[in-house]
Amino acid sequence: MKFGARILKTGIAVVLTLLVVQLLGLTPGLIAGIAAVNALQPNVHRSISQTWNQFRGNIIGAISAIVMVLLFESNLIVIGLTIILVLSILMFFNLQSVSSLAVVTVIAIMDEPLGADMTTGDFLQTAIIRFSLVMIGVLCALVINLFIIPPKYEDRLYNHSVVISNDIFKLIRLELNGASDAITIRKDVKSLDKRVTKLETLYAWYEEEKPYLRKTKLGDLRSKILFRQVVQMTRNAWYVLESLNKLENDYKYLTEDFINRIRYEMDLLIAYHEQVLLKISEKIPPETSEYYQDNLYHYENTLIEHFLDDYHKLISEDVRLRYENILNSITAINEYHTSIENADRITNSYFKYHANDEDLSITEETLD
Repeated sequence: MKFGARILKTGIAVVLTLLVVQLLGLTPGLIAGIAAVNALQPNVHRSISQTWNQFRGNIIGAISAIVMVLLFESNLIVIGLTIILVLSILMFFNLQSVSSLAVVTVIAIMDEPLGADMTTGDFLQTAIIRFSLVMIGVLCALVINLFIIPPKYEDRLYNHSVVISNDIFKLIRLELNGASDAITIRKDVKSLDKRVTKLETLYAWYEEEKPYLRKTKLGDLRSKILFRQVVQMTRNAWYVLESLNKLENDYKYLTEDFINRIRYEMDLLIAYHEQVLLKISEKIPPETSEYYQDNLYHYENTLIEHFLDDYHKLISEDVRLRYENILNSITAINEYHTSIENADRITNSYFKYHANDEDLSITEETLD
């Protein structure tokens, strides 16, 4: 786990919450601090939308706790039954995402028993105070998410895509050159799959974000379209790697000329992919990668046509079957090619026709 903005914001949110609680003279501050930690969200939009859900969930928890104490007083069994009741109600209203804070509210209220030392009025006052403590923590977390180090998803998506893509390129070259250990590479392929999935999750968070200034809406939408294609390009590169790894035994039956053709094709596609990423960081002008696009047609026939020419010359059924398996790799390569072309076209459009939009200002990192 790396030290990042989320860790820093969690600490600031707790400090702010405890300061507010002290200024208001409310106790115990621990309840508000726990609420702040639980309420912090990965992006601003989710934080805003979740605040309303958290308010509703905490209201349900508070009312349920008060009613159960007034009816049955407070003991371990009643607390357990109340938690079950609250979780069931939250599930009915599709509010499972705020169940943790609702349970905190229930326990905070029911932990103060109604009895000889506390009247009903005192209990209700305590319940309101503890509900307020939870909501103070939620609101402080919202404020921190809004104003302290708002996430810059463009940087994270770009840098993660660059690092993951470079690792994929290394393994693709190892596979095509026959210099890999199958078991080791297979583990790396699975690890890369998880990293690409995390990248896709990061993009999903980015897609949820909404601009809060009207003038940035179009620029925000264009950026999201651009980075959606970057993520798709990275995923398609992984599909090629997976296919090469899965079918590495079948490649032994291909002709040397066809293997060289695949290596040539992949070298150009990898270079094309790298050029698109460089354009996004504005290190090269938009028209640069057209060179790689033109060179993909160096051969007179396409990759699939080359494959069919070799396939029709085969006599052995076993070798024919091996060749047929290679169609999966050819399909993955063609889809990868298409995704790079789409990313290239969108990148050209972004920087050529939307120059007045907010600058992406990609800040490169050295760590994944």
